[in-house]
Amino acid sequence: MPPQSLQSRDVHLSVPARPDYLVLARLALSAMCRLTPLEHAEVADLKLAITEAASGYVTGDGDPEAAIDFEFRLHDDRLEMTLDGKPVDHPAEEQEVSRAIVEATVDEFELELEGRHTVLVKRFAA
Repeated sequence: MPPQSLQSRDVHLSVPARPDYLVLARLALSAMCRLTPLEHAEVADLKLAITEAASGYVTGDGDPEAAIDFEFRLHDDRLEMTLDGKPVDHPAEEQEVSRAIVEATVDEFELELEGRHTVLVKRFAA
């Protein structure tokens, strides 16, 4: 029997909180989505959602200590995407646009612990 970690349908990824590293989260999400019944357009929407959600943690100054932790959890009926990091203060208009994009592309969206924890959920069609 393989070790428990090989049986898991979870992916954990920690990257520096810089825009050029978000592509790694998008790639991990794309790979995870291959195990789901999601259509190509839905996967593209999720990649946009994860990028917009992560933008709230992306630093402009390249702080080497800042990181974003991603967790993708595959369940039988849904994909849960969790982001953890230190929120960055962006203009209110930018935050509103990002939030609108995320809400339009996922089924559930939560910000917890004063914005340090973001949860996105995409449910699979029955």
